[in-house]
This record gives sequence, structure tokens and C-alpha cells, in this order.
Amino acid sequence: MTQMQVSIEPIAVPAGLDAPGAADFVAVAEMFNAQQQEFWGNNDFYGPPQAQLAGRGSTPTRRRELLAARAGSDIVGVAQINLPLTDNLHSGTVDIVVAPSARRRGVGTRLYAAAEQLALSDNRRMLMAETDHLLSGETAGPIAGTASLVPQDAAALFASALGFRLELVDRVSRLELGSPADDEAVLEQARTAAGAGYELVFWSGACPEDLIAAYARLRQKMSTDAPMGGLDLAEEVWDGARVREAEGLARDMDAEVLVSAARHVATGELAGHTVLEVFRNNPAVVYQDDTLVLEGHRGNRLGMLLKAANLVCLREAVPEALRVYTWNAEENRHMLSINEQLGFRAIGYSGEWQKELSAE
Repeated sequence: MTQMQVSIEPIAVPAGLDAPGAADFVAVAEMFNAQQQEFWGNNDFYGPPQAQLAGRGSTPTRRRELLAARAGSDIVGVAQINLPLTDNLHSGTVDIVVAPSARRRGVGTRLYAAAEQLALSDNRRMLMAETDHLLSGETAGPIAGTASLVPQDAAALFASALGFRLELVDRVSRLELGSPADDEAVLEQARTAAGAGYELVFWSGACPEDLIAAYARLRQKMSTDAPMGGLDLAEEVWDGARVREAEGLARDMDAEVLVSAARHVATGELAGHTVLEVFRNNPAVVYQDDTLVLEGHRGNRLGMLLKAANLVCLREAVPEALRVYTWNAEENRHMLSINEQLGFRAIGYSGEWQKELSAE
């Protein structure tokens, strides 16, 4: 197809949906939504523009930029660039979406080039990107290393053509929630396996003030203990202020965050945690976020205990919940085994890609 003539321009996140420039932002938000609906075939990943207004803005720990490709008066593509501000200052992430009518016409390549220049101007030397792939039997062989589960579809081929290398493959799994009694039974089995040395602590929304320092340590440890493959990522910096920032962002996005933590009775130390997130615009859909058990407490079935406990809490806090999505590195066999025992089933894969940038 012939190249489409477009201009690349920044899109500011407006102060509100009725503020100047809001129409362009809403068009960008709905483009992201349309891409999610096209890929998944449902609206489980729909983000209302009001929620995206909070989620796509910059914070003290992360700079976010939006670039739009405009053909005449129409926005036909968008790139979001995220740049950490407190750690991993060498890196950034990029996400590109192009409208169906503008694909294979150079729009995505133009957007990426502008995004890369923005990252270079901020002295970033590494960019990372993610591709999603629904489960099918059509895996056309590896693109690099452990990529045999990622098909050479349009998304993967686009990332490869831009010079990205596949460094990590995550399994995308979904749990269809069944009987509450089943969750209770799994929880009791997990309590027995963990023993009396640990107690469960639960909160929704805001971490209790007396636990916030310990919880920040868990969040920081998550950035190093989760499998990273070949991704060039250093330990994140977490403190109480960053925890509160994340909680505030969730509130602004109209999300409910449910946390179950395991406390070591003898020392009072938080030994692990797990997080579920539910957006109030669609409470049927739940997203599994972090799950971590500190190294010194592993081998006590705390991962299963935490996940089972949070599913029980979910039933009480959000009775409308029907299904849970989760992402785990394919090499993380221990966590995948826990998920499978809980009833999660693979529905696809997510590729984590990386490119080293050059100013030349």
C-alpha cells in the first residue's frame, strides 16, 4: 500500500474532559480501547476516557508522553512513551497503536521514530515494548531464543523490523470464578500447609500506616525477584510516598485494589503479598497484579495461601467479579503451577521486547 502522509504531534493530557484539547485526548483514548476490543474480542480491557485521563498523565515517578499521527484532521495512530524518573533512568517503554485504515502505510514506523527521538533527547539508551498474542496452534517458530510460543504475526514482525529483540515471554491466563465454597476449601488447605507461623493481613485501597514501610520493601523486591529474562532493568526505588502515589493513581482511575499479605508471627515481618485490581466501570473483570514471597520465607506454600486468601476477599468485596486475568513469565514454573491449581488457563502470550538506542 502507498505511504500515508501524516504529521506527528504531541497530545497533552488535559485537566479534564471538558478542558481545551480534551477532544483529541478522547480520540486517543478510544483508539486504545478500539485496539483492545479488536484484539481480545471483548471489552474486558476497556478504559473509560476519565480513567485514562489519570492513567496516561505524568506522576512524580514517571513521565508519560503521547504522540499522535494526524492525517488531515483525523488521528490515525498514537504512541505512548513512559520514562521512569526515580530509577532505571537509562530506559523507557513505548506502546504504538494504529487505526486499521492506516496500517501497513508507514504510520507506525513514523510514530516509533518520533518516540525514539523523544527517548534519546531524554538521555535514554534503552526502549522496551510489549506485544500480545492470543493462544493458537499457529506458532511459526522462534524469533529469538525462547520465543517459540510467540507467533511471527504482525505485532512481532513489526517489533523485529524496528530492531527490538524478544527477551521474555509471559503467559496470559484467565480464571473463570466458580463456587465460593471451592475458594474457601483451597484457602483452608493452604492455611494447613503454611502452618501457624504466618498470619494473613488484608486491606483494600490504602495500606495501613504501620505496614507501609514493610509493604514498600515488598514492592521494591518485586522489581528484582520476578523473572526478567534479558531485560536491562535495575531495582526500583520504593518508599511510603511511592506506595501512596500508586494508591492515589488507582483511586483516580476508579479502581479498587485488594491486597493480602502474610506476616511472620515470630518477627512481625511481612513475608509476602499479592494484589488484585478491579475497575468499577466493569467489576466483572479482575486483574492479578504483583505476587511475591521473600526468599527467606519460601517453601511454606505462602504463594498459594496469599492468592487463595485474596480470591476469598475478592468474593466479599466485589461480588460481581466473574473472571481474573494474570500474566506470568513462562519460566516461572512455580507461580504457573499455583495458578493452574487455582484453575487459571492459558489464553495467550505476551512478548517483552528490548532495543538499545543509538544517537547516530
